[in-house]
Amino acid sequence: MERIGHYPQLPHSWSFAPMQTLCSLVDGEKRNGMELINLDVKYLRGESEAKTLTFGKYVAANSFLILVDGENSGEVFRTPIDGYQGSTFKQLSINDNMNTDYVLQVINLHRKILRENKVGSAIPHLNKKLFKAIEVPIPPYGEQKRIVEAVNLAFKRLDVIMESL
Repeated sequence: MERIGHYPQLPHSWSFAPMQTLCSLVDGEKRNGMELINLDVKYLRGESEAKTLTFGKYVAANSFLILVDGENSGEVFRTPIDGYQGSTFKQLSINDNMNTDYVLQVINLHRKILRENKVGSAIPHLNKKLFKAIEVPIPPYGEQKRIVEAVNLAFKRLDVIMESL
């Protein structure tokens, strides 16, 4: 398979798909009458105390939230607890047939491009059209797992090197 760009040739068992077929950006289910923590950026980064709300868009623990408004659009957080989706987020729903960490690494790989191509003037927003169109090389599931493990190992080695400097 001939291809222009980063991947001139893919192995036989691989394919390409746009990001929008691998995951979707959705809002939590609207709920009220339940007191839950507001899962905003500062709370998720550990920069502020938890603030509770009695209504909002419900997000379960261990869900993924992607920042769609602000300077760091494209940054993904895993929710530590049940709560209400912060106003600058969308939920990132990843297809079950994909390795979650593989998709997250592909998104992370494109964060610089997403940051540089935000839309809107007053408040920069994630360019959702660009996000959905990202061409993702898709290896078989087992290979996705091996790639994730190799990337994680490389980052651990880099951490060790950085600590020894």
